[in-house]
Amino acid sequence: MFAVIRFHYHTAARDIPRLDVKKGDTLVHAYSDTSIEELIEWGRSHGLKPEWIDDRNALPHYDLFGEGVGLAGPGVTRAELVADLREWRSRR
Repeated sequence: MFAVIRFHYHTAARDIPRLDVKKGDTLVHAYSDTSIEELIEWGRSHGLKPEWIDDRNALPHYDLFGEGVGLAGPGVTRAELVADLREWRSRR
């Protein structure tokens, strides 16, 4: 069971041809409120590979787009995302 996988919805600011994403498409960041291990476990349960995790920034996450958006649940607000980012940074 997963503690909490959180989802932040946003809109593509530009076309991303290699992903077949168009400007204005819905995109989702899926991330764990607890650990990278939890995120990996959640991803595997949904057919996502650990190497697809974007960890270039402070908050490791999967980028969901296209049919992948259907994996996401209710979204967090921008304020909740910022609070989660701060929490992750404080742990590093």
